[in-house]
Amino acid sequence: MFGLVGLLWLGVFFLVAFLYSAVGHGGASGYLALLSLHEIAPEYMKPIALVLNLLVSGMAFIQFYRQGHFLWRLFLPIALFSVPMAYWGGLTPLKDLWYQRGLGIFLLVSVAMMLWPRRSETSILFPFFASDSGASDAVDSVNNGRGWWNKETGIAALMGAIIGYVSGLLGIGGGILLSPVLLMIRWTQQKQTAAISAAFIFVNSAAGLYGFVQQHTSWFIASQKTGGMADVVMGTEMVPHAGWYIVAMILCYLIVPVLLGGLMGSWYGAKKFNQTVMKYILCAVLLIAAIKLLL
Repeated sequence: MFGLVGLLWLGVFFLVAFLYSAVGHGGASGYLALLSLHEIAPEYMKPIALVLNLLVSGMAFIQFYRQGHFLWRLFLPIALFSVPMAYWGGLTPLKDLWYQRGLGIFLLVSVAMMLWPRRSETSILFPFFASDSGASDAVDSVNNGRGWWNKETGIAALMGAIIGYVSGLLGIGGGILLSPVLLMIRWTQQKQTAAISAAFIFVNSAAGLYGFVQQHTSWFIASQKTGGMADVVMGTEMVPHAGWYIVAMILCYLIVPVLLGGLMGSWYGAKKFNQTVMKYILCAVLLIAAIKLLL
């Protein structure tokens, strides 16, 4: 991963972080796609993607929040059950083959949802979400004085729970699924969607990573010290498994370009940024990785 090829990979990870953070995403699906193309073992892919997701989505949230695009009352019902479900998904064991197939299908779905026309009439399927006058009125319909918990917030919580579980299971933040849904049902505008997705990704990534660590307690080895009073006092200590060293080494290699890409992308996205061409490039990368994983 060094030399010209290594620099190329650094550039690609920078680009993925830039593109995703510009729309309020952490980039986990892109990182997973690239890691799969580089044939990184699936057991290492999930924690690497989740850590990078936390960093990028956190920066994206700060940028969009500062610009006043974040809606607390819409975020809270969506995130209500997503966090425990993401933790549960992170705890769920998944064999490498099924993980690769599940990730491949998820990437195909992600491409389809990213390319879905934003002005679709899907609001007909969800009349209580829709508003003829636009997304801002749709948000008002959720919080129109009928109390914090109503039919709309209940469905938002269910939607968050489903996406949260998938997020923890596959090692993603779920924003790439949440964003198109919010736009299709006309609850939010583009930058409001980005702000909510960034926060959603951050909390789900944290919960999924914690669940992954809990599931992989075998990655910590009990080491019994002997000889000397200090050893008697300390007794048995837990030392990291080689798996954590591999994860840490890959993260050290990728963290700088991903942080720079996330910082620049979130700054441009929170201002004014045309993402159409880059969206198609990103879809092409995801499609190639999906085909590789499935075949």
